[in-house]
Amino acid sequence: MLGSPACFVFIFLLCQLTGSAASGTLKELVGALGGTVTFPLKHSVNQIDSIIWIFNTTTLVTIQPNTTGRQANVIVTQNRNRERVDFLHGNYSLTLSKLKKNDSGAYRVEIHSSSLQDPFIQEYGLHVYEHLSKPKVTMGLQNIKNGTCVTNLTCSVEEGGEDVTYSWKSLGQATNESHYGSILPISWRLGKKDMTFICEARNPISSNSSNPVSAQKLCEGALRDPLASIFLKLLVVVFLLSAVALVPVILIMRRERGKVSEFVEEKNRMDTHQETFNHNPPSGETSEYATTSHRNKTTPEENPANTLYFTVQIPPKMEKHHSLPRSPDSPNLSTYENAT
Repeated sequence: MLGSPACFVFIFLLCQLTGSAASGTLKELVGALGGTVTFPLKHSVNQIDSIIWIFNTTTLVTIQPNTTGRQANVIVTQNRNRERVDFLHGNYSLTLSKLKKNDSGAYRVEIHSSSLQDPFIQEYGLHVYEHLSKPKVTMGLQNIKNGTCVTNLTCSVEEGGEDVTYSWKSLGQATNESHYGSILPISWRLGKKDMTFICEARNPISSNSSNPVSAQKLCEGALRDPLASIFLKLLVVVFLLSAVALVPVILIMRRERGKVSEFVEEKNRMDTHQETFNHNPPSGETSEYATTSHRNKTTPEENPANTLYFTVQIPPKMEKHHSLPRSPDSPNLSTYENAT
């Protein structure tokens, strides 16, 4: 009788320890975008009442195992996951297909049993990665001194650039060398044997390599680039100096052109004033003297001493006419008459 309580206590503690030990530690899983991942489930629970799969804080699937004469009942809480979840035959390990980036996160499975005081729990961490694109190699600032080209090469990827590691392979030397990191410092002496560099990028699900990069081509291009840069700078300086020199010339020309225009305008005003003065004499009477010679009608009796001359005053309104006004009732008058 005394042994029965002690045995009961021992079995109870054993069950507690077994249930506690069955709860495994966190398992890290990785998956490829669009691929499939399986969450392995290992347990020693004989009598299972229910299994619950949880994503972050949301229930993903609830399973009621099959009993005698009954099939397991699987309840998927979200319709969008109905076609993506599956379970291995004879096991309740979860398989998730058509992975998306937002599938990354924390997963947990809980096995509830009447034989356990606490549920069996297993936790997982899933990270979904993209396949890496081809790495791109760019060259940094170059320094060529004493015939040696020194620069840095940088390796990078545009897609799938999460948790990426980089490594370099240097070919063309007596012993091929490796370097880890996205930046590779190189030093190559002009005229020496060419060296080739290849960058390899990796993430947990894929890897990809860059095109070979030639040190000779890089450094020979660097030699040409400074000359082109210097020539371009000289052109810019010459252009700026020419522009600065032309500014005062343009200002002087515009000022002289303005003076010439003012002179022409002043001259035109003076000519116009003079013309107006000539065509508009002051008002008043204008005296005209006219004599008429009658050479063929001169008689011997004419005496110059007895000749009478008349002065005719033309009114201002008649200045535009070249003859005296004629009255229809009077005979023509002559400015030259003989008096005896």
